[in-house]
Amino acid sequence: MLTLLASLISVGASAVAIEPGDAPIFEAFLEHVEGTASYCTPERLAEFAAQPEDIVWQASKYIRMPLTAYRLTGDAAHLDDFVTRMGALYDELEPGPDGFLGWYGLPLDLFRHPDHPDRWSDVILTSFVVAGLAAEFAVTIRDGGELEARHAASAARYVDIATRHLVAKWDARERYRDLGAHGAVYITNDRLAPVKADLTQPHNKHSKIGAALVKLHAATGDEEYLTKAVKLGGRYKRSLTLADDRYMWNYWDPAGAWDIRVDDHGRWKHWIGAEHRGGYYSLSLSQAVLLYEHGLVFDDEDIARFVRTQVEVCWNGDVENPTWRRVNGEEMDQSYLCSALAAYDESVHELAFGAAATARRIEQREHGWHGGVVAGDWLEMKYVTVPEWATEGPSDAAATAAYRASDTGSRLLAEMSAPVTGGGYEAPQTPPIR
Repeated sequence: MLTLLASLISVGASAVAIEPGDAPIFEAFLEHVEGTASYCTPERLAEFAAQPEDIVWQASKYIRMPLTAYRLTGDAAHLDDFVTRMGALYDELEPGPDGFLGWYGLPLDLFRHPDHPDRWSDVILTSFVVAGLAAEFAVTIRDGGELEARHAASAARYVDIATRHLVAKWDARERYRDLGAHGAVYITNDRLAPVKADLTQPHNKHSKIGAALVKLHAATGDEEYLTKAVKLGGRYKRSLTLADDRYMWNYWDPAGAWDIRVDDHGRWKHWIGAEHRGGYYSLSLSQAVLLYEHGLVFDDEDIARFVRTQVEVCWNGDVENPTWRRVNGEEMDQSYLCSALAAYDESVHELAFGAAATARRIEQREHGWHGGVVAGDWLEMKYVTVPEWATEGPSDAAATAAYRASDTGSRLLAEMSAPVTGGGYEAPQTPPIR
């Protein structure tokens, strides 16, 4: 789950110096970049589009690999590869009944309406992830020179469709819900199973949406995207429980009456409990790190509390033989690590990128997924993102300086950035929301 953070760096064309011990990982990754072109053909992307949430967790990651390769090598040929892949995905767009372009197909099995199993749907998260990818590419090629001249038309097309269709349609469909002083959320569409329709997104999905909004602000300068990202982050901050100067949080929290089951008004549509997968934990926490690095919502104290959660609760401190626990202390049988915190703590850096982690990456370098997508994220995080973030204070605050100084931004941030005090948030186990 490093992709979210690795994709939000300030970009440039200079290659990084790969350490000799990481050379096998790097070389194998570049081979995988070439090999994954087969996952991005028109035929293969049409298959992804037929079940559009697969674009989030698979296709978009294969499409993004050339951007990672470009950042690591400085070889502009990788950007041509990206344009080919992204263009093929955009060619699969089609208009929905309301005129908005999207990828319309079957939901995942868990989300299908039992009475309408063939009902098509598009997916909020897919729209935002691809929109963020479009914005990221637009910023990447903005060099005022050869890159921009070569790719400006493609970038403009991607961003135009992203803003006017992929993102705008969810506002038009009233999927964005402003919670006032409690921030904001996005809810799922109404074409899904009853317990999945009109449902507040979990924190990890809001993290991906917020990341896309930050990228869109960088690409377009439209401060409305930043306002929404701040509101989403403010809601996450208001969902944190404080204990022993560390943070705990749930995978999902209710946000409104729409989260109550229609067949049982005494129950929520979703269970409430601590993050149950390491990837979800990493993604949810990532939204706080991202906003902090942009000088928004979260501050040094928040980051220190997240670090303490990682090193005092979620990890046993053993780099060679790590064991894991959830944020609430329950034992886990899988990695429970947010590598972005490596920018702020040496022990986390050693855990994420030291000799033991490198050895595991080398062992997996031939694997199509772990040696390709995952290894690329790992390399980009280690060599580009973490070094940039391992500075005193937020590294990207300049990008939001005008917003923070504006009347709208300063008022909203004063509200959304309020510190977590006392015990923080306590989840309402049953409706109504307290």
